[in-house]
Amino acid sequence: MRPLIVSSSGTRAIVGENLHPKLGMDMAMAFGSFVGKGPVIVGGDTRVSYDMVKGSVISGLLAVGTDVIDIGKVPTPTVQQMIKHHNAAGGIVITASHNPIMWNGIKLMNETGSFLTSDQYDKYHQMLAGGNFKLAQWDDLGLLKEDNKALQKHVDLVLSIIDPAPIKNSGLKVLIDANNGTGALIDPILMDKLGVEYEIMNSEPDGKFAHDPEPLKGNLSGLIERLKAGDFDIGFVQDADADRLVILAGDGTFIGEDYSLAFCVDYILSQIADVNKRVVVNLSTSMVIDAVAKKHNATVDYTKIGEPNVTARLKEIKAQVGGEGNGGVIYPKVGWGRDSLVGIVIALKHLAAKKKTVSEIVGEYPKFVMLREKVAVSNREEIKEYLGKVEQKFPDAEKNKEDGIKIIFPNAWIHVRPSNTEPIVRVFIEAPTQEAADSLMAKVKG
Repeated sequence: MRPLIVSSSGTRAIVGENLHPKLGMDMAMAFGSFVGKGPVIVGGDTRVSYDMVKGSVISGLLAVGTDVIDIGKVPTPTVQQMIKHHNAAGGIVITASHNPIMWNGIKLMNETGSFLTSDQYDKYHQMLAGGNFKLAQWDDLGLLKEDNKALQKHVDLVLSIIDPAPIKNSGLKVLIDANNGTGALIDPILMDKLGVEYEIMNSEPDGKFAHDPEPLKGNLSGLIERLKAGDFDIGFVQDADADRLVILAGDGTFIGEDYSLAFCVDYILSQIADVNKRVVVNLSTSMVIDAVAKKHNATVDYTKIGEPNVTARLKEIKAQVGGEGNGGVIYPKVGWGRDSLVGIVIALKHLAAKKKTVSEIVGEYPKFVMLREKVAVSNREEIKEYLGKVEQKFPDAEKNKEDGIKIIFPNAWIHVRPSNTEPIVRVFIEAPTQEAADSLMAKVKG
């Protein structure tokens, strides 16, 4: 049996193997013991295993006296927004994000609607490891309520902060691949409010994903072919819990996760008058973000991989925008998490303002080639050995060891690190040309 994948970004496991009701109940009892009376917002994505995990999570919370507000199947950023809306003590999201269909997991949020801080996570984890939870008596059990308007509230909040008026008059035509995830639930609400022509592919929110949930080019052949017909100005694809967003041009060109983030960051920075413009991204994010930041006289801060690390730095330095190169936009004016709804609205405003195609706008950015590979491992010692070999391969290059090892060249980089969500080592390489990127990858694999 494979071990659980555990980090401050969440716990993930395989249904029928190492994901069972006791795991959800124990995590919930520990979290309830940590936050106290609550309430705690509970929601999750559309995976087939959602009800099984949700039942154990809610039981665990109620058992230790923590009140629960059940908001049902919703995007992860909806849970984050409802924490603030209800002045909740935290939230639990039942999702495995981009992992394949047999996975599910649990993410924990604090009272700000972001992942637990390092100190908070350590205290929670100590309670989980201790396992001696104080059960509430019959007259002090937690109370369960429901909020079935969470999706509408989330959309209304986003549009109250990001003015949609320019989009309504733009005549834009939009194609979205919701891939049977929570985007299928919230996208129609958003699109109707925006007043654009739209079509949603894989629109049944049943969790039986039409393709692998990770929004990579190889998984999007249906969306790409549909766009090639020329009926739309822009295409979007979301992962299962709709926090990540990838943009495609109207002709079906896959611009990639990093360029999707750059597309949104470019517009946000263009609307900021503050002379102290700052962007926060992780160490595996493309150099295109640097180029976009320089265009707007902004500076870029880099963090370890993981949304909690990006969010913590955003808060620390009061940056205006951030995200991760996997297609996650974090806009603090709206919330402290990656939010595909924010990305969709910002991208459409960018198109409406520029009156150019996606390809024309992205064509103004410098071109980089990003390669992503996975190397399966069976234990931590293998990871350590692999990282050591990569470091020895490039003795004279600049190095960053904050998260795995990043080898930095004047116009390229290599980042090798253990995954937070799967038993693999991730290899990221970026260079100005395909040939240069392939050459670096061959050296790393060798």
